Amino acid sequence: MTLKISCIKLIREDIRHRGWAAALSCIALFLLMPVYALLYMSTFSDITPGSLNYQYLTDFFPGLLNGGSIQILAVGIAVLAILFALTGFGYIHSREKLDLYHSLPITRSRWFISGYLSGLLLFLVPYLICSGLTLAAGVSRGILSPELALRCAEAVVGGILAYLVIYSGCLLAVMLTGRTVIGLLASFVIIVLPFIMLTLFSALQSAFFRSYYTAGIPLAQKLADYLSPLGIFSELITQSSAGHLTFSLLASAVVMAALLTAISLFLYRIYPSEAAGRAIAFPVIAPVLKVIICIPASVFAGLILRTLMGITDNNLICLISLLASVVVCAFIEFIYTADLRLLLRNWRSTLVSVAGVLAILCIFRFDLTGYDTYLPAEDRLEGISFYPESFSGYFSYPDIDPPSEANLGYYVPDEEIGLVYALARSGIANLENGITADDFYNGQEIPEDSLPVIFRYRLSSGRTVLRQYAVERKKISETLTQLMEDNEYRKELFPVFHIDRDTVSAIELSDVYGQWEVLQLDKDQIDALLDAYEKDVMKISPDTLINETPIGELSVDFPSSEGVGAPDVIDPRSTYSSAGYTMSVPMLYLYPEYENTLQFLEEYGHPLHTEIDPADVASLSLSLSRETLEEGTYADLLSSLSSSAERTDYEDVSDITVTSEEDISLVLESIHGYYSRILDLGYNYTNYLDIQYKDGNFYGYSF
Repeated sequence: MTLKISCIKLIREDIRHRGWAAALSCIALFLLMPVYALLYMSTFSDITPGSLNYQYLTDFFPGLLNGGSIQILAVGIAVLAILFALTGFGYIHSREKLDLYHSLPITRSRWFISGYLSGLLLFLVPYLICSGLTLAAGVSRGILSPELALRCAEAVVGGILAYLVIYSGCLLAVMLTGRTVIGLLASFVIIVLPFIMLTLFSALQSAFFRSYYTAGIPLAQKLADYLSPLGIFSELITQSSAGHLTFSLLASAVVMAALLTAISLFLYRIYPSEAAGRAIAFPVIAPVLKVIICIPASVFAGLILRTLMGITDNNLICLISLLASVVVCAFIEFIYTADLRLLLRNWRSTLVSVAGVLAILCIFRFDLTGYDTYLPAEDRLEGISFYPESFSGYFSYPDIDPPSEANLGYYVPDEEIGLVYALARSGIANLENGITADDFYNGQEIPEDSLPVIFRYRLSSGRTVLRQYAVERKKISETLTQLMEDNEYRKELFPVFHIDRDTVSAIELSDVYGQWEVLQLDKDQIDALLDAYEKDVMKISPDTLINETPIGELSVDFPSSEGVGAPDVIDPRSTYSSAGYTMSVPMLYLYPEYENTLQFLEEYGHPLHTEIDPADVASLSLSLSRETLEEGTYADLLSSLSSSAERTDYEDVSDITVTSEEDISLVLESIHGYYSRILDLGYNYTNYLDIQYKDGNFYGYSF
């Protein structure tokens, strides 16, 4: 006969027996929430509405309720969830206790519900009380407003759901195991392994595919944030503390917690008494768990060791992963049996695990899917864009533009798709010949006649595909020359056409002297200057833009009142100050052929200098790399300097400082490279020139 004892009585009795857990929860949360909040806010002397301190604290305060601003609180929430799950149902890992509990005339469902709710209440009650005390601390400091209270409530909801997800995952681990220590390991697997499995795909692509490129967060990472306990936990803490908790994340958290709880309840109802004391409660699933754990863990171990050891050879990565699969299988078998003599007893599952690791590595190592050589059929292609690496140092767009467009290039006109398509084909050919974009970033010898180029394909299915190849500079130049004959594409490409003139506060000018000068222009004059610049951009030949060096630069300033480019949260106690913060973009380069712009600057008293007058220079410091010295590029210059020139030789560089006007003139005549051209990679320059002017100004650049 089954007794109908209320769950409330069972919960009360369970909590009474776990008084130490309640005390631990109260003490830990009290110290990490209201006490920490009071101590932290006491470090601010002035918290008045409208002040920088007030703004900072209102942004920071919600994170004090769930760990978004203090990571140790987030860790504490996770630790409490694991601890209460393991101790709440720890009796099922003892045969005597399990037989005693299940011999009582109470259904297993009722036991589960009471144990589940008691573990939840052990956290929930102290957490809500401490949240209220933390809010009271905010009220005492005068920073809590109705709007901030809503954000704090959102942070509390995020903290509760974060606890619930980890708690439910650990309950499943308890139901799958027969020993508490193994349950702890299983908790780690259930919480972390799905995240690793989901992010492993993009990690393997990055490691093995030579044309891999991603913009923003990869799809695999987004899935991991919404389909794994660890990802959901992290996102709940981050989003709720920032006040950006989305419905999709809430739904994912609720569904994940409900699913894990339902599976745990099902397993508890069929949990065999003889499972207590065994590593795995259900031996039939032991080989399956072994394979599921071993394959992603081994590949992940190979990638981690690759990073730690600085390995670039993919063959060694494969070898490490295969060795790791054997070690992981042996470790799991030892956990199952606790007997070294039985490590090979379940050799079939070990073989399947090693074979699975080998299959995955073969797919990526030999590119069996054709990832690197992928080129969509032209009839499936709706749009294509390309973005040479040099564009990032030449073009600077206002933040009002979508980053995906500004950082990936603008789609070319439909009639020119074939032109860029052929350029992508040449990049694939280079890749097959061993010339890849990775060569520019991993310390390999950089091909002087090539550039890394990002290609973006927009398919008829709506999918966007990204690839990066090394492409000959000459072919890029020919393609860009033809594309810039199209006025619409040229307008998209150049930043001046993306400026919202109503937000412009000033324009600054820089020339060969390297000093920025704010142009004294009113609104109408600024518009006239930008009009002149737009005319010059549309008139200038592509050959000049590609092959000639700029002689100056205009920079557009946006007012700090717009908050453009300012950091979201600034600690007012740091040395950083946001007062007067402006954002200066984009870079509008000037060429000798820009007649309208140069004439305008001349008329308004801002002529452009094309040469530095040696009489204005106090000293020059020239740093030449060892490679440059060995090539003898500047041997004639160095031999022509007077005896007053000071030279200091180091292992990799030589510094030459000149102070006489004759030596300064010689150096200035021999050195060029004040601005990069549209297809120049600035980081190829290894020599530096520092100019100290007599008026106290300083300017340095690489060449």
